[in-house]
Amino acid sequence: MEKSNEQDIGPLEYDDYIEGTRKVLEKSKSEKKPYKVTVLDKEFIVFPGVFSPKYFNDTELFAANIPVQEGEEMLEIGPGTGAISIIAAYKGAKRVVAIDVNPEAVKNTLANIELHQMKDKVEVRQGNLYEPLAGNEKFDTIFWNTPFGFVEQDEIPDLEKSVYDPHYKSTERFLKEATNHLKEDGRVLIGFSTTLGKLDLIQKFADESNLSLDLLYEAESEEVHPVKFEIFEARFKKS
Repeated sequence: MEKSNEQDIGPLEYDDYIEGTRKVLEKSKSEKKPYKVTVLDKEFIVFPGVFSPKYFNDTELFAANIPVQEGEEMLEIGPGTGAISIIAAYKGAKRVVAIDVNPEAVKNTLANIELHQMKDKVEVRQGNLYEPLAGNEKFDTIFWNTPFGFVEQDEIPDLEKSVYDPHYKSTERFLKEATNHLKEDGRVLIGFSTTLGKLDLIQKFADESNLSLDLLYEAESEEVHPVKFEIFEARFKKS
């Protein structure tokens, strides 16, 4: 990937990082037919128009470092290719439900469920956030590799929704409505980047939902510019 020289261009602004993400996303659009990638030594199919582990490093980082408890039930929002959901099943989750707003991502996740023969453990549904769930469906873990990029546009295409969240409206709903589908001792795991995202808003949404917020994992990585990725854990605050 392209690298920047901060000494030449001066300190980077938030818009520089947003533009870097846009450049990577545009590169990914050059793929016009399905292709294969490897995530944690496992092969996955990637469809055009779906968030791709070939171009974005955070999929593998999060897949490797999400702590999965043996026998747990997990919900993933925005699975894209389905790689993280499927790897969670390999790690010991007994049931994983994956929900994506992008119909191409739903087809892509289904293809990888079939590839890895995980139909008995992983299910994919199409819809926005928690809308495809029944009211009584609850999980031990809810995870989303959130679209960290805060942008002002109100409407963006499905692929862009994997990296940008207009006004953080979806991220706010993700945290606030998670409490309706979380078991009493459950947790929300948030794939995030404090380089590319607005942590103060994540903290605000957690506080308003009576959720604690703790850092579980962080790593240095790179898109066009050096970035940090983190996994935050949110749990019901103890009274």
